[in-house]
Amino acid sequence: MMLDEIIIQNAWWKTGHVNKARLGIIKRQEFKLLIQELTSKKINCLIGPRRAGKTTLMYGMIDYLINSGIAERNILYISFDNPKIRLSLQKEFDEMMMEYSSLIIREPIDNLSNTAYIFLDEIHKLEDWGNILKYWHDVGLKIKFIVSGSSSLRILKGSGESLLGRIYFNLILPLTFSEFTGRQVEADLYNFNEIQKAHDSLILEKQDLLIKLNDYILKGGFPEIFSMKDIEQVYDALKLYKTLTINRDILDLKDIKDPRTLSDLADLLSDFMSQRINYSRFAKILNIKVDTVKSYISYLEECFIIYTAYMYSKKQVISTRKEKKLFFVDCGLRNSLLLKEIDELEKTKIIENLVFSHVLSLKKRDLFPKIFYWMDKVKNEVDIVFTLNGKIIPIEVKYTNEIVRKDIKGLIKFCGIFETQGIVITKDLLKKEENIIYIPAWIFLLMV
Repeated sequence: MMLDEIIIQNAWWKTGHVNKARLGIIKRQEFKLLIQELTSKKINCLIGPRRAGKTTLMYGMIDYLINSGIAERNILYISFDNPKIRLSLQKEFDEMMMEYSSLIIREPIDNLSNTAYIFLDEIHKLEDWGNILKYWHDVGLKIKFIVSGSSSLRILKGSGESLLGRIYFNLILPLTFSEFTGRQVEADLYNFNEIQKAHDSLILEKQDLLIKLNDYILKGGFPEIFSMKDIEQVYDALKLYKTLTINRDILDLKDIKDPRTLSDLADLLSDFMSQRINYSRFAKILNIKVDTVKSYISYLEECFIIYTAYMYSKKQVISTRKEKKLFFVDCGLRNSLLLKEIDELEKTKIIENLVFSHVLSLKKRDLFPKIFYWMDKVKNEVDIVFTLNGKIIPIEVKYTNEIVRKDIKGLIKFCGIFETQGIVITKDLLKKEENIIYIPAWIFLLMV
């Protein structure tokens, strides 16, 4: 076992505390739930984009455990991004567990006095990890596993049937606007009085929040860029995220003959955010097969760079056959790949993408959240459709204050067909007309 390498990753065995630099400066909404789940016997899995904050949350949980009186040596952290450790533990995971128990905790693994907390970062890089953890989980020892992964497909395959009923999934996304600002609004999406009250309570902070929204529109929500002021520095860091994701989470796992084309496709998609995907068009531009485009898009989706939304229909076959709609998981990452200025038209597309990503955050306990768009035979459209607590919620994004009924005829028609209420996201218009609520974007983004 590579004990020296592992000791380096677990500095608290010597210092008695987690380095403050590892803990981040932003309070994440998921943290309270993750702490509660530490008492469960199930495996906790943090899944989401690279650099979205999974490792920082793990360090936060370790810090919480130490401050709660858990012995430092009963907490083990291993990052499988380290190739030496990954190659070694692929064959010697069981031996590592035995040596950790005997040499570090200094107790037999089958007779531990207290629970050992095992944090395994980027676990999807360990082949057959699901069956490995199933064995250790099912033995019934005093061991609690907390794992993370940046590839949804590898996590799904790894957990599969082997960990069915044994694992909690937590989707960790880039910062929401409320995390970005440190402000949160408690209001029901369909309760206009609550929304009005929240709006009025923030009226003195409104200008500051609008300035922060403009910053958020440009930079997005990756925690590492939160404190960066220079936009070029931000975009350089975000381009590096894309490169790392492609090189470490896709090329390591997929047999791709032309990685440059995959990177070019990611760049190309940035100009088609919030639009329906035309695979043939991309294939023609890149001079590759349509099936290759579909495969590459699925790889980018598996690693949380993009998300494709199906058309909403009560008939699954219709939903599957129709064109998908493209969103980016983080608008800042998308902006870094875009080779043009962010004008007012682009801001409207970005707001739609932000609304989508915040809706996604509402469904983060699902491994594959289902979010849709809708369009009828005469092209009347609704930007985003999802279900929450059994309700169908359609949202149309109109980032302006000049909105007439004709502008939202798709939303009105959808509400009539599916007997529901609709939401229009505006620039600064707050009102209710019949079964439609108009909500300013800055308020909506603080609500979800």
